[in-house]
Amino acid sequence: MNICCPGLLRRRFGKASGLMLILTTILLPLSHTGLLHASATCTVETAHARIVSVQGVIEIKRIQEKAWQSASMDTLLCGGDMIRSRSHSRAGLRLNNDSMLRLDQKSSIIFPAVQEDKNISLLDFIEGAIHIITRTPKPFRIRTPFVNASVDGTEFLVSVHGDNAEVVVYEGKVSVSNDWGQLALNDHEAATIHKGQAPQKEIIIFPIDAVQWALHYPTILDYWQDRGIQGIDALIHQASQLLNTGQVEEAQTIIQRVLQQEPDNSDAYAILTVIAVVQTNKDQALRLATKAVTHNPESAAAQLALSYVQQAHFEIEAALKSVQQAMLLDPRHALAWARIAELQMSLGELEQARQAAQQAVGLNPALSKTQTILGFAQLLQLETQTARAIFQHAIELDQADPMPRLGLGIALIREGDLEAGRIELEIAVSLDPANSLMRSYLGKAYFEEKRYPLSSTQFDLAKERDPKDPTPWLYDGIQKQTQNRPVEALRDIQKSIELNNNRAVYRSKFLLDRDEAARGSSLARIFENLGFEKRAIMETAKSLSFDPANHSAHRFLSDTYANIPRHEAARVSELLQAQLLQPINVNPVQPHMAVADLNIINNTGPSNPGFNEFTPLMERSKTQLVTSGVVGNNSSLGNEVVFSKFNERTSISLGQFHYETNGFRTNNDQNHDILNAFVQHALTSKLNLQAEVRTRSTHHGYLLQDFDRDSADPNALQNRWRRNINEDTVRVGARYDLSPNQSIITSSQYSDRKNESLGERVLKTNSEKIEGYQTEIQYQFRSSWFNLLAGSGVYRLNVDPTIELHSSVNTIQCCENFGRNKTNGYVYSNLNLHPDLNATVGFSYDSYKEREYTIDGFNPKFGLQWNVTNYVRLRMAWLETVKAPLTAHQTIEPTQIAGFNQLFDDFNGTKSRRIGIGIDTHFRDKLFSGFEISDRDLSVPIHLPTSVSLYDQKESLIRAYLYGLLHKRWTARSEIQFEKFSRNEINGNPHLIDTLTLPTGIDYFNPNGFFANLTGTFIHQKVDRTGKQDNEGTDKTFLVDASIGYRLPKRRGMVSLEARNLFDEFFLYRTTNFITPEQVGPRFIPERTIFARITLNF
Repeated sequence: MNICCPGLLRRRFGKASGLMLILTTILLPLSHTGLLHASATCTVETAHARIVSVQGVIEIKRIQEKAWQSASMDTLLCGGDMIRSRSHSRAGLRLNNDSMLRLDQKSSIIFPAVQEDKNISLLDFIEGAIHIITRTPKPFRIRTPFVNASVDGTEFLVSVHGDNAEVVVYEGKVSVSNDWGQLALNDHEAATIHKGQAPQKEIIIFPIDAVQWALHYPTILDYWQDRGIQGIDALIHQASQLLNTGQVEEAQTIIQRVLQQEPDNSDAYAILTVIAVVQTNKDQALRLATKAVTHNPESAAAQLALSYVQQAHFEIEAALKSVQQAMLLDPRHALAWARIAELQMSLGELEQARQAAQQAVGLNPALSKTQTILGFAQLLQLETQTARAIFQHAIELDQADPMPRLGLGIALIREGDLEAGRIELEIAVSLDPANSLMRSYLGKAYFEEKRYPLSSTQFDLAKERDPKDPTPWLYDGIQKQTQNRPVEALRDIQKSIELNNNRAVYRSKFLLDRDEAARGSSLARIFENLGFEKRAIMETAKSLSFDPANHSAHRFLSDTYANIPRHEAARVSELLQAQLLQPINVNPVQPHMAVADLNIINNTGPSNPGFNEFTPLMERSKTQLVTSGVVGNNSSLGNEVVFSKFNERTSISLGQFHYETNGFRTNNDQNHDILNAFVQHALTSKLNLQAEVRTRSTHHGYLLQDFDRDSADPNALQNRWRRNINEDTVRVGARYDLSPNQSIITSSQYSDRKNESLGERVLKTNSEKIEGYQTEIQYQFRSSWFNLLAGSGVYRLNVDPTIELHSSVNTIQCCENFGRNKTNGYVYSNLNLHPDLNATVGFSYDSYKEREYTIDGFNPKFGLQWNVTNYVRLRMAWLETVKAPLTAHQTIEPTQIAGFNQLFDDFNGTKSRRIGIGIDTHFRDKLFSGFEISDRDLSVPIHLPTSVSLYDQKESLIRAYLYGLLHKRWTARSEIQFEKFSRNEINGNPHLIDTLTLPTGIDYFNPNGFFANLTGTFIHQKVDRTGKQDNEGTDKTFLVDASIGYRLPKRRGMVSLEARNLFDEFFLYRTTNFITPEQVGPRFIPERTIFARITLNF
């Protein structure tokens, strides 16, 4: 935009600015008589602007009329119309190019009847001050009597008083010119112009100071009315009224007069406190509030002012106590009740907040503040339509209050009207341009519209308006993550945590965020995107130790476990916990993610675990369709389709998954089909119900890598063993919030599964029908000092085996049905002994019975996480467990402590102990390193047709990592991992497996969407068996993997091309485990594997 053409206005209006309004009245009718607009013909289609806010006396004059008339909200202004504001009055306008304009007192503007260039929006500004937010790509020009401005997508202020003018730029670019010179202004720059002189540039350190008149100052003296009050009280009343219309300097002048007469006047200090809070002078506000309370502890206004200061310092509980004190001092103070409701919402006390808001409205229904708070209380109770009506009424009561606009915008967005909601948020920002929260929400709306430059601008302005608010840093980090800028996103998320007192739960200071902006985009998610997997697990463990109800952390942990062998039960269990804890949302679970034993090569299916990278920042009623597909060599083909719909209280999703491949050798094929349906409904804001139905069919050959080569012998086990699985699962679950810090979750599942194995050495067929159920319940308590999880579960499976054994005489069949049962109870307590120290103490009692095999006993749980320094974190754990017979492999009992997993894919009834220690460090948040050592001792039951044998087994794990941020587009990573599996010698089976892996890789991320990776992995493995065996010995190799991809614009999806074992290296490898109930998916393939993948989000 440019400010231009002073000569034109001078020619039109003459030299005396005091005569401008009169001259304009005469000249415009003479110049454009053929283009006059009657009031009746000014329509939405022809209007140049619409009035959205009126405060005080606002008048308009139509081009063909001589008289001024009062204006009201929603009045339309067309070409040739004039608008002016009287003393102590303000107005807000929305222009036809989607710009927002705020008019200060004693200001006048004209909308020209003729636009000389139809592609340029033109505005004649006569006198006063205007604040403009314009995001239109259409050129925008403002003419004043002696300086003009041309704007390029910006936010700025123009003031004209007498023979002087000023232009202040908050963001963007403005070209300022007159007959004597021209200037280009950028962010935080200003120009002063004196009549007859060229514009002069200056740097503005605090540009928001120039627009103090446009800010919103909350009222603390609602019951003051002009009832003949005199003296000091009359001055206080006058100052309060001036503040309501943004006349800060006049109000401060009057307050100083009051303090000269009464130096200890509490109400005067209370008003000054509010001014300091709004202007983000938090330290000064605290000093003033302290004086207000000290001078009159019985003043409700002083207590209210103090509460705003405490809230600004994120001391919500203290603020609530101050307001409750105000209410005790004046029980009929409607604003005190409204503030109580507002703060109770910030603490999550939704029902109490609604009751307090209703009390406030009952005391004074004519106050916009009381209506607005009631609207938010209804919105948080999911009563969106009711809330929308209340917000609209609140706007009518006080058109200058931005909060009902914010509420109305959010309500409209939740109902699915994103554009209308965004417009209301733009109006809210215009009504209070210094409010960081408003900026953050507007940025979220632009993000949802995929207008990323605009959302980035709002997040940056929010950071500037309140440098201590973590919210815009969080949202900006999430946006950068979706724009293929994970390094920059990491820094923003880290800043958000730093500003949030290093809390593991990243939430806004205003708990309206039921849309869960941080879903799936925690710091751990960013680390995972960067390939820093081990660091990500540590961050997740830290988060869950502070808040075990963090559904985002559970979902991320589930996605991370997908890359780790023998973590399938843990993965789907974390997914179940995330589903039970999540709010209503449009982000579904892919069908294949809920199935534990697909055995697909890591990350070669149709979609990646990081599916929720398309997560919106603002939930709204909408439908979504996500499709994924993969094609590769060995006739590999897969697809996944998920349709979901979200409608305020209910979300549903329907999904389908198919994958097939011939595998890398004979009889290595797989074929999977899954259908899934999920529904979730919020019966109330406290009670959330869900149900899920899934059917699965799998057929596959011999998948085990056993340090062996392909065989041409058709009778070899690897060439004839096959398996069929058919399974139907039904699940119901619920979450009930007893209070803001207490919840109960429950889950019940029924499964009907048939496994059939063919071609074994001794058995002709081995099939079993497993039918059963499990029911679990868990109580959660959360506080700042500790949290508690206590739960119980009942697991009942009925196994109907059919085994046919080969015999020289005939076929022998057996066996009898039997039960596989477990009952357990557990308690886990996370003690936050110090901000840098967290301890987990708990136990479980497990009673397991399968045939004659029984276990009864307590199993201790202990974990410790300690920030030894700001750069070093120590983790330790001691865990004892009994593997439960899980229906669909899922449980709601915690799967990890201090980052050490306790739920492995062991045989049912396996009793184990894991002891581990780890250290994680970082240097300047650019270099991350750590190591971990753990041992597991296992007693594994092997159930034969007529007996049970126990085998002792030992597993040792040593791993270390080093990750680095080389540049905002480049990262490097290296890991080393040594696994040692040992047990007593068993004929033909391995009794020792030592595996060393050392992957080193580099990643590239370009903001235009392109990404690439190159990884080299050294593998060394030793396998020992009893006697001389062909498939034992030592082998080593070096594999190179590479991938390139492109993230489609506007979160539409991504495409990638990946190659594993790029140079087609053959090697011998044994899957790193002995015997498990399910075959473990391969980590490395001894031949080149190439596949292309695409994911589309609609």
